[in-house]
Amino acid sequence: MKSVNWIISTLVILTNIYFLPFSIITVKSSGGAFGYGLLILPISLSINLLLITAGLTFKSKFKNSLGLLIVNGLGLIWASLWLWLLITTPVMD
Repeated sequence: MKSVNWIISTLVILTNIYFLPFSIITVKSSGGAFGYGLLILPISLSINLLLITAGLTFKSKFKNSLGLLIVNGLGLIWASLWLWLLITTPVMD
């Protein structure tokens, strides 16, 4: 269980390589022209909060935690869905 927890936590951290700058850019640009970009911000920030649970997994106290495995697994599914949607949706310029 320790290795599965470690792999899922690493994948959560890797998905945040996309979502952390995405959140910062969205806040900095005030959501775009009409502010519609701010609608995706709660989703992006919820994915950014998964960095906390992913980081806890690497501590020796929480390596075999079933609760963190479930939270990180569900978070990875959630982040992967939104990553796929944001990358594959064509941009209307």
